Amino acid sequence: MWPFLLLFTGCSEPQTTPEAEIQPTAEATAVPPQDPTSSGPPTVNPSLTFKPPTVSEPTPTPLASPTSFAEPPRRFSGPPLARTLPALPIQKSLQSARITLLQTQIARYKLFAAYRELITLNKNAGLYDEAARLARAQATQYRAKGLQDAAIIADNEAGSLESQLRVFLETRPSAVAAADRTTSAANEPVTGCYLGAFIDRDDSLGEPFWEEDRTQWHRAPEQWMDATGRHPGSLFTYLSYGQPFPRAWAYRLKAQGTIPQIAWEPTTSKKYSANTRSLPQIRDDAYLREFARQLREFDFPVFIRFASEMNGFWTHPQYGWNGDARLYREKFRLVHRVLHEVAPRVATIWCVNNPPLGNAFDYYPGDDGCDWVGLNFYAVPYHEDKINKPAFDENPLALLDPVYKRFAARKPIAICEFAASHQARVDPRPIPDFAISKLRLVYGALPLLYPRVKLVDWFNMNTLRYATKDKTPNDYLLTDDKRVLRAWQDVTSNRHFLQTYLQLGEIIPPVYRPFGNQKISEPTQVGIWAKNFGADGTVFLGIDGQGWTKARAGGATYLPFEPRALGRGFHTLSALLYDAKKRFQKRVDLRFST
Repeated sequence: MWPFLLLFTGCSEPQTTPEAEIQPTAEATAVPPQDPTSSGPPTVNPSLTFKPPTVSEPTPTPLASPTSFAEPPRRFSGPPLARTLPALPIQKSLQSARITLLQTQIARYKLFAAYRELITLNKNAGLYDEAARLARAQATQYRAKGLQDAAIIADNEAGSLESQLRVFLETRPSAVAAADRTTSAANEPVTGCYLGAFIDRDDSLGEPFWEEDRTQWHRAPEQWMDATGRHPGSLFTYLSYGQPFPRAWAYRLKAQGTIPQIAWEPTTSKKYSANTRSLPQIRDDAYLREFARQLREFDFPVFIRFASEMNGFWTHPQYGWNGDARLYREKFRLVHRVLHEVAPRVATIWCVNNPPLGNAFDYYPGDDGCDWVGLNFYAVPYHEDKINKPAFDENPLALLDPVYKRFAARKPIAICEFAASHQARVDPRPIPDFAISKLRLVYGALPLLYPRVKLVDWFNMNTLRYATKDKTPNDYLLTDDKRVLRAWQDVTSNRHFLQTYLQLGEIIPPVYRPFGNQKISEPTQVGIWAKNFGADGTVFLGIDGQGWTKARAGGATYLPFEPRALGRGFHTLSALLYDAKKRFQKRVDLRFST
């Protein structure tokens, strides 16, 4: 039996990990997190200890011939076997008098027009990594001239252009051995990511139920489960500051093991506040204390996302909490302090929107002023609902990166709102392929590239029907398109996504470590992350230059791996990435032993 069997598809550190004996069959359970104030190192299971790599960069395994492969040494069944590659696994740089002229203009004068033309020429030739390098160099020049917005655009373009190919190995460590995946924050799972959503405005789910004060209606976890086949690990709703704790909704979720998230928004409404500005109403008063008391009585984990998207210009006229970073920090810290004094099972989320990131970090209340850091971002075909601002080729992960890189080392990250549109108002033709490609990128990347994203919420709403001032008009409903829903189901079937509150003593999800330099003795799973610019492509995988397997690019692919089908000793896993036009993009060769 050949080592790879295709399982399912869905949707930066070096591609090496230290020599270690992997025992993936050992189940691990959640344990109380280590005291973060402890000065001693965590106790680590010796069989899962990762030591610094000692193996030098492996020499790529030569191919059997330039474009064809030898027969596999064992009978192969499962995924398709590639008899020939689409093209030689090499890339050639562009050569012409025009290219030389443009390079000279960049070297001497740093001409933006020369950058732009050279980026376009390389992109059209399928040399995406070179185009990405040029875009990043252009971003550096923009920053040198103080053009910050242009630099952000150029960096985002580079993130969309670059090809990515990485391979990971599934491991099942103990909770202590997975200490590098957690910050021990309130309500943070050791490993895995809560699968959440906003579902209150999805009319296809059936009749809603009302809050006790009849101010708002909701949909229930079981309705989402029936429609999507996924039980929500968390659901969120919006609540104006001044309204009572949403008891009917919260207790319905608790009964189903679903963690409530409350997007708690200060308001200028005279119904709840006499203030024309929202932040001054936030005080250590009877309302805040009673709300905290209700949370303590609830006695179940709750996420409180207070005054999110404060960096968005739309929150100034509509809500009144944009524009005064000092006052915002003061009020956020006050809410965080009071809630934790009274309700120990609360986790506060400080949440920005991207774009525009701008001065968002000026509003950060400090590491001791919040529990989690959150981000709202969307994948839309057109920016600002304008036909002349297409965004089809943009990579939504470029919006996650700045927040993740800045905070993930010390805070769990929550994607509090994400969705990919499958229909826009400005161009009403259905575009399910757009939504499918973007959601595969985001959800597929989380287990492999963003392990400290511990909550992801799909904003399941049609803003063409339910228009809001802070959302561009798009249809984000999963239940509106069967293909989009099926793609979301595929990519969220990974065990990484938690569909109920993970309690102490329960089995924790496996983690994925970069493949390379391990000793592998038991059956496990390999995760392949592959991204091309534009459309999907193909990844070719082989061991010791034989038994080549095809897998789809455009997100994550997972393959069961049977090391006992190989002889004992050292081996090389090779992965080759081609784009949709069958042009070679990238290769990695990774050593391991059995």
